Amino acid sequence: MYLIPKVAEIRERRLAANLSQHGLSLKAGLGGQAINRIERGETVTVHPLRAREIAKALDCGVEDIFTDAKEA
Repeated sequence: MYLIPKVAEIRERRLAANLSQHGLSLKAGLGGQAINRIERGETVTVHPLRAREIAKALDCGVEDIFTDAKEA
């Protein structure tokens, strides 16, 4: 099961947290360009473990920033 990022919501929450794309990647324990690729639409689906780390870094629920691929 993979999740589809809600790109606009991720970007909005990242900016509200005053984080750069690189800063959010590092805070979530991901590679330096991971968020950049998600926000540009290059990463279409995300593994649930990565999604959970991004949500944790943005202090929100996974369901706030990702959609289940089965629901799309």
